[in-house]
Amino acid sequence: MAHPATDNDLRAPGADIDTMISAAWLYYHNNLTQAEIAKQFDISRPAVANLLSRARNEGLVTISLRPDLLSRLTLADAMRSRFELDDVYVVPVPPGASKLEIHQALGKAGAMLLEKTMQPGDVLATAWGVTVLEVALALSGKKIEGTMLAQAIGCANSGESFNPIRLASIMGEKLGARVYHLPLPAVVSSVQAKEILLEDRGIRSCFEMAKNATRALIGIGKVASDATVVTAGFFNPMMIDELRAKGAVGDISCRYFDIDGNPVITEFDSRVISLTFDDLRKIEPVIAVAGGEDKVTAVLGALRTKCIDILIIDECTAQRVLALDRTTSSTRAH
Repeated sequence: MAHPATDNDLRAPGADIDTMISAAWLYYHNNLTQAEIAKQFDISRPAVANLLSRARNEGLVTISLRPDLLSRLTLADAMRSRFELDDVYVVPVPPGASKLEIHQALGKAGAMLLEKTMQPGDVLATAWGVTVLEVALALSGKKIEGTMLAQAIGCANSGESFNPIRLASIMGEKLGARVYHLPLPAVVSSVQAKEILLEDRGIRSCFEMAKNATRALIGIGKVASDATVVTAGFFNPMMIDELRAKGAVGDISCRYFDIDGNPVITEFDSRVISLTFDDLRKIEPVIAVAGGEDKVTAVLGALRTKCIDILIIDECTAQRVLALDRTTSSTRAH
C-alpha cells in the first residue's frame, strides 16, 4: 500500500476502504494470519481484527469476498480511468508471493468473475496460458445453462500439459458448456497450408464461433526465451529474437505488439491461427488475466492495443504498469 493506515485512521468514520478490502482478501483468500496482515500494513493486530469484523458487518464478506469489491480499490479506479477500461480487478497478494501464488490468486479472481457474470447462452472464446489455466482450475463447477466455449487459438504443435485443448476441456466441463475445439497447429508451415485448413467446414465453423463469441478470456504473454509460447513448442528462440528486434514486448494468442500497442508483423504472423486484434475488438467484453513482475511491459503494451475491456491483475504489477505508463507516455509525447 502506498500509504499504510494507522490505527487512528482505521477508527475514523472515513476509514480506508482500500485497506479493509485488501485485508479481507488476504485473510480469506490467501490465508494470511492477522499478525501477518498487521505487519504488511504496519498496523496493530487488534486493528486488523477490527477491519475484518467491519468487512463482515458491512457486507463486504459473505461466504467469500465479493469479487466486485476488487474493482472498488483506488488503484483499480486509476487503471480503469487511465486505460479506458470497463472494469479492473486488482488482486492483493502477500509480499514475496511466488509466480505460482500470483497466478493462482489471479485465477481465483477470474473464476469468481466468470461465474458471477456469465449468462445462459453465452459463447466464451478462450485463449490460453498458465494464468488462464488457473482460472479454469479455480472454477467451482457451477454449471451455466446453454453456454458454449470456443477455442481461440490452435494448439496441435504444443506438447505442454496446459495446451489450449486441455484448457478448453477443463473449463467446458466445469461450466457445463459445449466445447468447440480447434484441433490444428497454432503456427502452420505456410500461408497456403493455413488457407487449406481453414477451408475445412468443421474447422471454419469452430473458428467462426470464436470470432462471434459474446465474451473472451485471454492471457498476456511476454517476449522471452522462457515464454510459454517457447516452452510449449509454438515458437523457437530465433523467432523470439526476431520479435525483440522489431520491438515486440508481448503477445495475445501469438499476436505480437510493441510498447505502444501497435501490431508487430513478421513473416510468421501470417501463419498463425488465432484471433487477430481486430477480431478481439469486435468481442465485448474481452477479459485479460495477467500479472507478475516479468509481465509489466507486456501488460502495458496489451492495454494500449485497445483490445481489452476488463483486466484482472495483481496489486504490485498494476502499480508498476501505471508507473511505466507515465514514463513511456512522456517519451511518446516527444
